[in-house]
Amino acid sequence: MWSSKFLNEGTVCMFKKSKVWLVLLVLPLVLAACGSDGNDPAPGSSNGSSGEAASPSGEITVWAHPYVSEEKAGEMKAFWDSVIQAYNAKFPDVKVKFEEIPWKDREQKILTALSSGTGPDVFYQIPDQVPQFANQGVLAPLDDYLTDDDLADFNEGALKAGNVDGKQYALPILQETQTLIYNADIVKDIGEDPANLPTTWDEFNAWAEKAAAKGYYARDFAGAEACCNATLYPLLWQKGGDVLAEDGSVILDNEAGVATFQYIKDMYDKKWIPADSVSNKDQFPEFLSGKMMAIWGSGYTLTVLNEEKINYVIGEPLTDRTKATFGTVGMFVVSDKSKNKEAAAEFVKLLTDTENQKTFNKLTNYIPTRKSAASIHDGDEAMKKMTAIASVSRAGIVSPVARTIMPKIQAEIAAMLEGGKTPQEAASAAAAAVRDELAKVK
Repeated sequence: MWSSKFLNEGTVCMFKKSKVWLVLLVLPLVLAACGSDGNDPAPGSSNGSSGEAASPSGEITVWAHPYVSEEKAGEMKAFWDSVIQAYNAKFPDVKVKFEEIPWKDREQKILTALSSGTGPDVFYQIPDQVPQFANQGVLAPLDDYLTDDDLADFNEGALKAGNVDGKQYALPILQETQTLIYNADIVKDIGEDPANLPTTWDEFNAWAEKAAAKGYYARDFAGAEACCNATLYPLLWQKGGDVLAEDGSVILDNEAGVATFQYIKDMYDKKWIPADSVSNKDQFPEFLSGKMMAIWGSGYTLTVLNEEKINYVIGEPLTDRTKATFGTVGMFVVSDKSKNKEAAAEFVKLLTDTENQKTFNKLTNYIPTRKSAASIHDGDEAMKKMTAIASVSRAGIVSPVARTIMPKIQAEIAAMLEGGKTPQEAASAAAAAVRDELAKVK
């Protein structure tokens, strides 16, 4: 049975054969030295800057994740082998140690390894992690290793996701957008047309009532470990709300925020979402087994549905006051504690070049972040629609506390669904928890 997980913790949604949602856990960023041996030449020595400098040598360690299903693991291994081979053809004096690590507890694994001196030089991040890691001095700015030509081909929004206070800390390799994907057979069973899907909350609510009356769940809401990119945030944005205002103040408990908490409670009470939405980490099996009308998913979800021969249709992001959805950017960064930063930066540059982006994103069914790689999904109508949806996607809450506030917000949603707090009380408590976390980084 397939199961779903996030790159960003919804991060980006991806699926493997297991029955757990994989959540990112955040530990205190107390770091010592990174353990890669090698030389770290003067910044810019191999990116066209003046002066003769030695080509990088030594060793770098690269950590990545299982971006594909088990069925495609061999193809992904071949991709990494080809990247390393191409890198060594350019930099023969650098030894590349590659390791695939699980999504679950990845932050804990990375931080523990870095603090013990055995961590990676190159690893994967998403937009709500980069400010946090950069704020704690974990990431090395890449600017000294980049030219304008190196950056010219990237989509502006994707590149911006790796930029903090004017410094470029990451280069993006993938974009992901998420939306509701409907079981077309269930849509027909409730008397609706799969070619005319809901675009507003009111329209979806009418379908949800019909689905519940027929014994189906309307959609998923895996609240245990999916918070908040795949659960609260898209609804909050669609309602016209947010966690933080532009000036950084907390607005989670304003009128739009409380209304969003109320809507989640209403979905639970009306049985539009499963009764185990408080504790369930993965409700994808209910969709695959024909018990659920819509699933929150991404382009990678489509790969699974195609393999499972599910008759599906892709919905537009819903609108209450605003049309919005979640969509992450997957990036690679260099540890600030790396002893071989130039070699690591050159690996990131090669990994995210046009040809590697074409191969990686075709294999994983994500959206390239380079304009020159955009053609890989030509002829694929489903991916063309997902690419179009990216125009209204947001990359989570971009703040140094983005990851630490998630479990606190999640706890308040759970308390509300269990009946211990009203939507107003839960929203107020969640907002207070966000303010407390912000106070710690000031």
